[in-house]
Amino acid sequence: MNTSVKRLFWKNSPRRWSMSSSEEIQPVFLIGAGRSGTKFLRGVLTASRSVVSVPYDVGYVWRYGNESLPHDELKPSMLTPRIKAYIRKTLPRLVEHKEGGLPKIFLEKSVPNSLRPEFLDAIFPNAKFIHLIRDGRAVTESSVRMWNEPPEKGYLLKKFKYFPWSNYRYAFWYLSNMIKGIIGGRGQKVWGPRYSGIDRDTESLDVTQVCAKQWRKCVETSLQGLSLLDSSRVIEVRYESLMKDESELVRICQFLELDDAEIVIDYFKNTFSASNVNKWKDRMDEETLNTVNQEIAGLLGELGYE
Repeated sequence: MNTSVKRLFWKNSPRRWSMSSSEEIQPVFLIGAGRSGTKFLRGVLTASRSVVSVPYDVGYVWRYGNESLPHDELKPSMLTPRIKAYIRKTLPRLVEHKEGGLPKIFLEKSVPNSLRPEFLDAIFPNAKFIHLIRDGRAVTESSVRMWNEPPEKGYLLKKFKYFPWSNYRYAFWYLSNMIKGIIGGRGQKVWGPRYSGIDRDTESLDVTQVCAKQWRKCVETSLQGLSLLDSSRVIEVRYESLMKDESELVRICQFLELDDAEIVIDYFKNTFSASNVNKWKDRMDEETLNTVNQEIAGLLGELGYE
């Protein structure tokens, strides 16, 4: 098989796809730190007839063969032909069914991928990347709430439907982490992307500090890795601009070369709400804000945030 991802077509099961050598489909990876709006943008883009997506984060696919690694910072050097083949084979099988025609774009947005863009590129060298960046203060405020909330049972049950149990090692690890978080409290559960050293940080740092550092590590790693790719394959999007009006979405549709952008834009207009963009300002007291700024002020400034 050559390095491009081949056209996918439906078989008997609505979620089972296989590779065909006739046409190609464009892989697109939506990269962003947790709570940056990647889930929302994925939903908007899949309004297009040309776009299909994996409906849940699938870290267990990307971690295949590297399950014992205590973090998500996968490197191209960790790839083997077997791992690469498994990921290329498994991801298409998890795509959500869409009626009407064959898709042109395969979209995936697992949040931990923000810590491994070069790893993704090594597996899908013709992929495009959308890098969604949101103000780290807003992300931290939202992430802290996610760390402290119990898992949603309904979401977990739906996610497990897509779980490829052939990777049972990750399944045991995932369930163990979730159970520890439920019965053991903080210090025994990690939510979101696992940067190198995050387990140690959960033992010594306040959860707000960990979440701020998590955002910084994700954004820095994504910026560095994506800067190595041809600029024609990467688009950087600010969440705040996206939620302002449809102009940023128009730019994304042009980048993806969608021929039904009007459907995507109409869906966006009917679903988006800018009410949450700056809510962190009301929810974060001065002491907490100072703690966050100690960790991320430098990067915020580099990105142009006030």
